[in-house]
Amino acid sequence: MPGPLTHFSEFGPFRLDMSRHRLLRDGEPVHLSPKAIQALMVLVENAGKLMEREALIQAVWADTFVEDANLTVAISHLRRALGQDGETAEYIETIPRVGYRFVAEVRETFEESKPLIIEKHTQSRTVIEEELLPDYRPATTETLVVQPAFSFGNVLGITIGSRQVLSAVGVLIVAVGSFLYLRRGNERVVTAGNLAGNNIRSIAVLPPKSLRDESENESLSLGIADALITRLGGIRKLKVRPTSAIMRYVGTNQDPLGAGRALGVDAVLDGTLQRDGGRTRVTLRLLNVVNGSQLWTGSFEEGEADVFKLQDLISQQLASALYSDLSQNEKVSLSKPQTSNAEAYVLYLKGCYFWNKRDIAKSVDYLRKAIELDPNFAQAYVTLAAVDACTTIPSPEAELLIDRALQLDNNLAEAHATYAFIRMFHHWDWDTAEKELDRAIELNPNSSIAHHWKGVYFSIRGRIDEAKAEMHRALELDPLSFVIMADIGQLHYFAHEYDQAQEYCNRALALDPDFRAAHDYLLEVYSAKGMDQEYLSELIRIYYRDSPAEVKQNFRQAFAHGGIRAVAQLQFKSYVELNAPPLGFGRLYCRIGDKEKALYWLARSLDEPKLFWTAYLGVDPLYDPLRTDPRFKAILNRLGLQT
Repeated sequence: MPGPLTHFSEFGPFRLDMSRHRLLRDGEPVHLSPKAIQALMVLVENAGKLMEREALIQAVWADTFVEDANLTVAISHLRRALGQDGETAEYIETIPRVGYRFVAEVRETFEESKPLIIEKHTQSRTVIEEELLPDYRPATTETLVVQPAFSFGNVLGITIGSRQVLSAVGVLIVAVGSFLYLRRGNERVVTAGNLAGNNIRSIAVLPPKSLRDESENESLSLGIADALITRLGGIRKLKVRPTSAIMRYVGTNQDPLGAGRALGVDAVLDGTLQRDGGRTRVTLRLLNVVNGSQLWTGSFEEGEADVFKLQDLISQQLASALYSDLSQNEKVSLSKPQTSNAEAYVLYLKGCYFWNKRDIAKSVDYLRKAIELDPNFAQAYVTLAAVDACTTIPSPEAELLIDRALQLDNNLAEAHATYAFIRMFHHWDWDTAEKELDRAIELNPNSSIAHHWKGVYFSIRGRIDEAKAEMHRALELDPLSFVIMADIGQLHYFAHEYDQAQEYCNRALALDPDFRAAHDYLLEVYSAKGMDQEYLSELIRIYYRDSPAEVKQNFRQAFAHGGIRAVAQLQFKSYVELNAPPLGFGRLYCRIGDKEKALYWLARSLDEPKLFWTAYLGVDPLYDPLRTDPRFKAILNRLGLQT
């Protein structure tokens, strides 16, 4: 009788014993931790398939709470054990911001005591193309290769682009104990160079590179860069590229001058980070992007418990070198941390991370915990208000949160912009929204968020030229924001400039192919241009992607026999089943030309305002056939959008 079969997975010179949880190379065992071998087994079993980070963590650390950094460390150990070069995805491919894929060819074999081998070949390498930003290259002719940005609040336009903001946040949690007992260290500051007369008007702050190439330093590096960006952003004469624009440089051996040219700035701040013996040392240099000359250098060292102090020293020294005539408010902004509680800051970052992934429950949980630890953490209130305001209309809680944020810091530009957002979309209070946006821009003229939402405000009011000016100002400040790009596309749609609308939506999708708003805008553009086949494909891609094949086929057959009207009939059925908001029905009836029913449902939508699109009734071309009807004008009057 044959003996039991042993299952092996083979790739390259390696054999993975699936039964005994062992990895062999040319017959010799490869030493790996139990979790690393388990992660490898999951990846190999799903060869050729993308494994999202959370799914992989759940498979390896089921029923155990671990930080994202645990997975990063396990993957790093696996790559070293497999001899994989950091630049070549020979075995494990990283999909930035998403997860990992095992890309080598896998041969599954089953062996018994007799020399019988059953062999099957499985999925081989799948290539993920790098994403390009088409056409838009500020002040340079180089092609700019970017990774998807980590957006903080799509609706607010707050982007905190991230390679993985929390990929190594575990090291911060380990340091929390010492952070809670802040102690003064002996700083050593060496600065050289004076920037007077160098005419530096714009700057990009790159995350300092770790000299030891330790992945756990990435969060510290990003934190230092983000703090400098925030504090230097308070200098009115200086344009500082936002964190979203520099995220893709975290943990990379970037060319600082190339990065500076790509970001369209006059100067770029580059440097190194080293942690040793409980001390943190940061060495920085400011480079002229045009000629590569070194304008300023600084060396800073503090105890690990004094990272906030380190950030203060760097920002103050650099600002003093840049300008000798800073106002008192600008000087205050250079040493104004978001919070003095390190653990609260970690939780806040995690809340932003999960909000960006649209995991609402986790995001809210972390943000609430951050506020519990630091009840005076204004930015945490702002972010939590944004999450709630973007998921519930109207939202009394969002209003309470933003009121608290403004009580804590009435000079926080993001708080005023968020309050304006709530007044616009939840109350149709246009006058207050405009005043709050003006206040946000007054507080921070270089706030891409404030200019972005001022553009949205102008677009809703039908002031298209002013909206374009504000939107492009926002894009100038944050050139890699896919949120702003998509909204510029929507703005061109409102202006009946459909080709330009399509172009900007595609630019946004080049940065983030899954950005839902850009797909929604494209759907409307296709409808307006009469691109019915493209409309159908986009509709299925957005709303019915996870539906059974039969459902998708029903839509295709309906379109083949009755066009868009037949497709709308199927949509009606699903809307009824889902108890969709009235505005959804009104839009469908507009699309098929049923004026009476459209007006009925649009009027009802004002009594049940659950969708952001309600605010755009005055400018959306979909409603053009209704504009001369007195009943539609009455609807606009109720919105405060008199024509």
